[in-house]
Amino acid sequence: MRGLALIAAVLLVSCGSLKDESQSGALAGARDRHIVDVDGGWSLDAPSSWFDRPSAQHGREIMSYDPTGMDNSGNTPPPGGIFFRLQMQQNPDRLDAAAFLRARGQGTGNGVLEHSQLVIAGQPAEFYLVRQPLPLGMAHLEQTLSWYLRSPFFDDRMVVISAVPGDSQLRAEVERIVASLRFARPAAVNLMPTISRADALARVLSRPGLAVDRIEAKLVLYKELEATNQFGRSGMDDPDSLVWVVVYSGKGIPNRFLGPPPMTTGSTQTPEPCVWAWEVFHADTSPGSTGFGCNPRFTWPEWFAGLPDHS
Repeated sequence: MRGLALIAAVLLVSCGSLKDESQSGALAGARDRHIVDVDGGWSLDAPSSWFDRPSAQHGREIMSYDPTGMDNSGNTPPPGGIFFRLQMQQNPDRLDAAAFLRARGQGTGNGVLEHSQLVIAGQPAEFYLVRQPLPLGMAHLEQTLSWYLRSPFFDDRMVVISAVPGDSQLRAEVERIVASLRFARPAAVNLMPTISRADALARVLSRPGLAVDRIEAKLVLYKELEATNQFGRSGMDDPDSLVWVVVYSGKGIPNRFLGPPPMTTGSTQTPEPCVWAWEVFHADTSPGSTGFGCNPRFTWPEWFAGLPDHS
């Protein structure tokens, strides 16, 4: 029984619980602010005097300086400052940290200054200090601290933490932030869109000159859309974010890929008009990409038929 109690205590320390923790920035200690991402299932402590803001993919950006009014949205730290980012990046192949890096051609080469394997929040992690040559005037940003690990509650994500510059005098503060990381079971994925099906259809049907003879819309998770292998992988859109996929056919569909006609004195070939198209946009107010595609030959896309519909 004593062994079981010890195991339970270790799990509690490693994973914790976000249920009773506030997202309001309440102090976790005399010098720290507690930051919680309920959807991402993680929490950490950062110095109270530092600034923080949400980032893509259940992420957070923490800065030792005030980014207000700075170039590059404050992502480039001034001399003496440090920029920290945590993101839960897509890991659809469910690789461990080392394999995740190998698949991206990272973690090797002369640029690696430090590498170690460690445990963070009870999970195995890979740590790197890497130097990457930068243009004149940015040499102070050449070194980057990086940590890679998986949450026990998100097997299709990789927690990627980076901090610039890696040789900052504030490195110890960043390492303290990383050491405070804890995981907990995330909130359930929200399947209630703020943009209704009717609004999604109206977004297409309201375009002037468009005569639609068939139109369908499906509400899907972004990772379900990417699983069709038709759209690549996004580094901006959260895999669990809701998107509307609208497919339609008819006349007057603009081919947005053609651009202006070439300047020539000879005869030009008029491209075939699109007879069906698809559009993708987020089903809520979260930031993310949009997409459009069309085809001059009528073939209702098979990948659309295979998508689920959460509406």
